[in-house]
Amino acid sequence: MKHTFLCLILWTTISWGIESPVLTSTQNQSFPTIVRVYFEEAAQLQPVSDRLDMWAVNADQRFAVVYLQDEQELNWLLAKGLPLRADQHMINNWQQGLEQSTRATNGSGIPGFSCYGTVAETFQRMDQMVNDHPDLAAIIDIGDSWEKQNLSNAGSDLKVLQLTNQNIPGDKPILFMASSIHAREYTTAELNTRFAEHLLSQYGVDADVTWILDHHEIQLSLITNPDGREQAQTGILWRKNTNQSYCSPNSNDRGVDLNRNYPFQWDIGGSSNECSETYRGPAAATEPEISAQMNHLRQIFDDNRGTGPNDAAPADTPGIFIDIHSFSELMLWPWGYTNNNTANDNQLQALGKRTAWFNQYRPQPVNDLVITGGGSIDAIYGELGVASLAFELGTAFFQDCATFESTIYPDNLQALIYLARVAQLPYQQPLGPDIEQLTVIPNVVTSASQLLVSGVANDDRYNQSNGAQTTGNVQTVTAYLNQLPIKAISGQALTAVDGAFDETAEAFSGTINSQGLPLGQHLIYVQASDGTHEGGTYARFVDVVEASQVARLSGSVTDALTGLPIDQALLTINQSQALSQANGSYQQFIKPGTADLVVSAAEYATLTLDNLTLSAGDELTQNIELQPFCDVLNDDVESGSQLWQSDNPWAISNEQSASPTHAWTDSPGGNYSDDLNISLMSQSINIASTDRLELSYMSLCDTEAGYDYGYTEVQFDGGNWQQLNRCDNQNNWQPQTHLIEPPVNSTQLRIRFRLETDGSVTRDGWYLDDFRLRTSGAACEGLFNDLIFANNFEVIVD
Repeated sequence: MKHTFLCLILWTTISWGIESPVLTSTQNQSFPTIVRVYFEEAAQLQPVSDRLDMWAVNADQRFAVVYLQDEQELNWLLAKGLPLRADQHMINNWQQGLEQSTRATNGSGIPGFSCYGTVAETFQRMDQMVNDHPDLAAIIDIGDSWEKQNLSNAGSDLKVLQLTNQNIPGDKPILFMASSIHAREYTTAELNTRFAEHLLSQYGVDADVTWILDHHEIQLSLITNPDGREQAQTGILWRKNTNQSYCSPNSNDRGVDLNRNYPFQWDIGGSSNECSETYRGPAAATEPEISAQMNHLRQIFDDNRGTGPNDAAPADTPGIFIDIHSFSELMLWPWGYTNNNTANDNQLQALGKRTAWFNQYRPQPVNDLVITGGGSIDAIYGELGVASLAFELGTAFFQDCATFESTIYPDNLQALIYLARVAQLPYQQPLGPDIEQLTVIPNVVTSASQLLVSGVANDDRYNQSNGAQTTGNVQTVTAYLNQLPIKAISGQALTAVDGAFDETAEAFSGTINSQGLPLGQHLIYVQASDGTHEGGTYARFVDVVEASQVARLSGSVTDALTGLPIDQALLTINQSQALSQANGSYQQFIKPGTADLVVSAAEYATLTLDNLTLSAGDELTQNIELQPFCDVLNDDVESGSQLWQSDNPWAISNEQSASPTHAWTDSPGGNYSDDLNISLMSQSINIASTDRLELSYMSLCDTEAGYDYGYTEVQFDGGNWQQLNRCDNQNNWQPQTHLIEPPVNSTQLRIRFRLETDGSVTRDGWYLDDFRLRTSGAACEGLFNDLIFANNFEVIVD
């Protein structure tokens, strides 16, 4: 019988190495339990996936996480001859989950996990969105769940939330996103729901959200499996629907795995055992949740692909299908039913790797895991030719709320916005350059003005951690005023800041004259091309207003230490932006209201002036002093080890580096050893007069997932070490930045990078490069005075 306890799996709570024995028999084992199954070839996992509850696969480190209900399942697995190891990390967190569930209090959300809405609460939020935004939101009833069809006073409607500007008619590309197909995956429905709430709250405020809803249709199946979700939210690891025709009417193992029941290559993979977690059903699309969804998708998407496995969808096929799952931190694309690639493999890879750039998930086809048919993204791409991806969010089915709020939601929100951005041409635009740091200044004007459009076009915003995606040089960047690029008659070419478009990433700028624009809100769209493909569309607002209806803010921006003017400081308040001039002066028009003024400039600490209240007709002078950053430590690891103390075998190596040609590593020449606790530690650093520090470095943390960790820690004045970060299972270079707030009157700081490993399984280890510790304010005055003295009391300005 299925486990009826709460299971919480958090990869981020154990802060010590865990000795985990290799399993050779069932002796002294308690059940249920969780194991790691190590493999050499993915095909070795196929029978495991078809028979057991396989939770996740780490393709890089070649292990799968498998839940075992009883001794019989462990004996079957032992007979396969694959190395097994009790996953003590998962088991410990599971026990913590049990404790958390007993502490749960009454209130909103799933018990013990208040950040996730229940089925009823999610449907209430859908209704509220429609009530609050009747011109932008509607609910489509596509059918009934199994329980509603078959039981009295039970079950739910199968609801799809439709988002679009209903006042703009016409055919629109559709982004369809399903979540909670597997009921136990808590994060999925909440991410999808918050995505909808974000779009609605930012319409008319955020230019990208506005044009996306004006010219697209977003359809969201927030809870695709409501019957199963009702079970899962009670603390049961329920995966399937609740169809009582299979296994036993009252069994917790009843139902069908909905992601094995889609009508495409249905009989490949999955299980024919009705009590299995991957039971595919007696035939394709037998379950009402799947048949209703497929009928709906066939109505909203045209069939754009032939029937052969090697038939490609045309490059101009619009629309995207997304299926959101957890867990494993993966971005997946078809095929799943065969080891072969799709005929659109390069385009789907580009879409997946662009999306994975935002959440840093591993991008790969489904068949890198196991071979299985009847899956959602295979079916939608295979039958209709719609570009399809699946997310595997986070590191747990019942993910802790802290991780969801701090990482999963913000990182994946931007990924979803990107998908909406390219839904017009998903087989083409991900192959073209993206736009970063786009600004239009001024963006609130009262008369004809020259609007400076600037930013960076970048063709390399791919997650390249699992094979390289081909990139090209930026060739053109074009701005369009109130014309969506895909429909535009003409645009205005912008120029490369360095004089020529000939690199993968290029800063660009240009001006657009606002003369003749009527009062109101206008959109400037920007799109880049590499000469073969245009990339995604990005937009910013420009508001044309009457002078009597706005306030005017003016003043100067200067260096707090030198008094010299700061050029190109960005001032943002109430959606109005301005840049300071070479003499430091600025002025900008601002819509009335109370808002924070945020001032930023390169190599200066950002300054925020809270709650400035401005009324129509006001003229306010606000002079700004920005504190320059100064380096307390800056080490690119090219000048030796004198700034550091290191335990053996930490050493400087040229095996890998983020910037040429050296980096620190814990294991030069090979893998690290078992049972280590070794550190790389800075010399003592004087931080007198600092109230805030910023530590940045590059990190490649290739350690055994869930067992061996790299810790970044700090110590003030010889006190206890405090953890800033923990890393594992990261085989590509990633930038890390930590804000540090020293205790009052602290004078000395040490930084420590500490590797801790358990008693088995080793990896290449931790590499560190390009360290920088900087501060601003009073602490920089001494450095500035030293600079003056060293230069005979002359300020040297580059």
